[in-house]
Amino acid sequence: MSSKELTNEEALQNFLLDISCLDELLPWTGKFNLFDVLKISRTEIRHSNMLGWLLNPNENHGLGDAFLKGILQCLVENDANGRYDVFHVLLMDLYSFSVMREWKNIDILLASSEEKTVIAIENKVGSHEHSNQLNRYRETLEKEFAGYKRVYVFLTPDGESPSDADNWDMLTYNDVIATLESVNARIKVLPDVELMIKNYIDIVRRDIVEDQQLIDICNKIYNKHKKALDLIFENRIDGKTQVSDAMKNTLSSLAEEGLIIYDELWGYNFRTEAMDQLLPLLDEPISSWGSTNIYSYWFNMKGDRFYGIFELAGRNVPNEYMKKMLEITDILKPNDKRKSQFTYKRIFTTKWYDVSDEEDIESTVEKAVRSAVSDILEMEKQVISKLNKQEM
Repeated sequence: MSSKELTNEEALQNFLLDISCLDELLPWTGKFNLFDVLKISRTEIRHSNMLGWLLNPNENHGLGDAFLKGILQCLVENDANGRYDVFHVLLMDLYSFSVMREWKNIDILLASSEEKTVIAIENKVGSHEHSNQLNRYRETLEKEFAGYKRVYVFLTPDGESPSDADNWDMLTYNDVIATLESVNARIKVLPDVELMIKNYIDIVRRDIVEDQQLIDICNKIYNKHKKALDLIFENRIDGKTQVSDAMKNTLSSLAEEGLIIYDELWGYNFRTEAMDQLLPLLDEPISSWGSTNIYSYWFNMKGDRFYGIFELAGRNVPNEYMKKMLEITDILKPNDKRKSQFTYKRIFTTKWYDVSDEEDIESTVEKAVRSAVSDILEMEKQVISKLNKQEM
């Protein structure tokens, strides 16, 4: 009997008989994590505190200058604009740097009077740049550290482009974690420090960047027991169900208003007529998602928060549409180094939206969803305008 012919009872029975399939999730769900206990895994200021501690060669973590050196090496290796003197950057006495948090609102600042160098890191975890921040910080540093070499770093989960791209370099949390893993693997530190570092790596992989292994395992379990899991999800009674229903209802309303294209069967995914003109549906369901879509706007829910995503699917895309994808990527993510030969590519994300209000969930969710969709439509409008100018 195929899964489509199973009764609800049979689907649930099969899931219970195969409950050991959930054991694959134990590396993510079954371990103690200090950052979970303290409920700070998504708090931007706590990440800055942790990174400030790790980047300070004179702190008591036992890594010395290895992590800071690894981050600088990552910046130099990714430098396509010839900004850095490799010998100067990599041969500096990193122990001469002092580390400051929130100096004139800059998240992390490293300065050395001996090396006449200052390194500024603006960290964005659950928010986006605002109020011309990067330009203001750069002007402050030029004034306060005249005569110094200056390194400007814009740190985000997935490589968001800085507004002042001529001066600020991109760094992702994937870069941070890859560097930290490499350093931690070759340097022996005290057990309590190692526990903290490993907890931090785990929490960033789970909550800040997309852990592809976790995604693959969840998809495998879901595809195998889709009917049972859908039944469980649809019939549970909790705040998450209310949030989910409110999100879908708001997307349906936006579709009725003609702002987006949406069907409740799509979950949190939607399209627009304008983007469909640029990236039309395929004739067959052969895209990266196994559908006719080669792009998607969608919402990623994590706990009581969500953010909007513009994502491209790169498999089986006709050349003319791939060319358009590359043009859009150049606008939204100009420093992307993997412009072709990709399976999925996120090229835009909104800010995080909190929908934890228990007093009036429906109106809170509706306001947040409408705001997120508005952000996406404004991005789309700007992309189309720039594309039109390029074609003139």
